[in-house]
Amino acid sequence: MKRTDYLKYHLTEKCHRSKLGIVAYANYTSLTSCQRLGLEKKGLAINFSPPEARKVGMEHSCEVMNCAETDGGLSLKNDTRYDYYTLYARPVPDKNSTCVPTIGMFRLLPQKLNYTEAVEQCRNISGVLADITTDQRTDSLGQLLAGSGNEAAFVGLRRSNGSVFKNSRGTTLDCITYRAWAPGHPRRNSTKFECVLISRQKTWLSSACSKRYPALCELNPGGPYKKGSIFTSEKRNGSLTNIIYRK
Repeated sequence: MKRTDYLKYHLTEKCHRSKLGIVAYANYTSLTSCQRLGLEKKGLAINFSPPEARKVGMEHSCEVMNCAETDGGLSLKNDTRYDYYTLYARPVPDKNSTCVPTIGMFRLLPQKLNYTEAVEQCRNISGVLADITTDQRTDSLGQLLAGSGNEAAFVGLRRSNGSVFKNSRGTTLDCITYRAWAPGHPRRNSTKFECVLISRQKTWLSSACSKRYPALCELNPGGPYKKGSIFTSEKRNGSLTNIIYRK
């Protein structure tokens, strides 16, 4: 399935412009063209200026952001020229979420859980255990883990039928060339070590699913937006969106 088959930018706040990092910009008269550019550049959100709101001297009408706003919308500024759209409109990502630019929004659950509990807790926050099957994902999520002080966390990779590993989206590892197994992993006893952890050293470890570790959740894009929910007053004193940049 292509990215454009299931992702959609949802109107979040009119007359607001996000000041998060821009990965692409252009001059378009149609929202559809701006959305298409956003998906092409793997943006998590866009600012778009509709024709009736444009002012003389504007440099561009379409801005593609590498991250999305979290609860509180602290990077959103009132700007009558632009409307803000995001892939993550409902629910708006929690203030404890972390952005991996152009990849997605993630949340580390620090309490120790077994694999089944980890799956359920991710589902409760509209997410799944994180996909780690690219170098950028493994590098960035390992960095997130190291910054949290944790050694390892459950992620979305598990043996299916005792042999083949599948990620949370159902893609088998046989169809993916990237690997980051630590020396000695995956362990050969496929019935005892069915689940996978990511380590702070940015490697993959096979583990018994009954063991208890923190969990890394990947938030699912969704909408529609519930008007005003990003600006709930008790959350306006939070911090700006957490962003992981590759070193």
